[in-house]
Amino acid sequence: MEDLWVQIRELRGRDERRSGAPDEAKELLLVTKVSEEANEAAELYRRMKGWGTDGVVSATPPEVQDEICAAIMAGMVALDRLSPDGSADGAWRSYLKYGYDRAKKENAAS
Repeated sequence: MEDLWVQIRELRGRDERRSGAPDEAKELLLVTKVSEEANEAAELYRRMKGWGTDGVVSATPPEVQDEICAAIMAGMVALDRLSPDGSADGAWRSYLKYGYDRAKKENAAS
């Protein structure tokens, strides 16, 4: 399998090309795409639970999973854009370690 960040850069190239936005706006569009995808996941989750006005279930767990993946992928694309020196992998690994260490410490205390 290709390196994760090679794949992310390919996705980023596609997203930047599709946007048609001036270069200075591309970062903003990529960053806001994260919340757009996360909101879509939340809406599908609500519909999966039947928490609408009519109580009808109109989304499936795989659809919710796909939108959560889309939000994560959008975040990684934005992180890559904000890491022009190729440091996205290091930033991600550092933050993942921070979160893991914190969770491990909190879980041990409970």
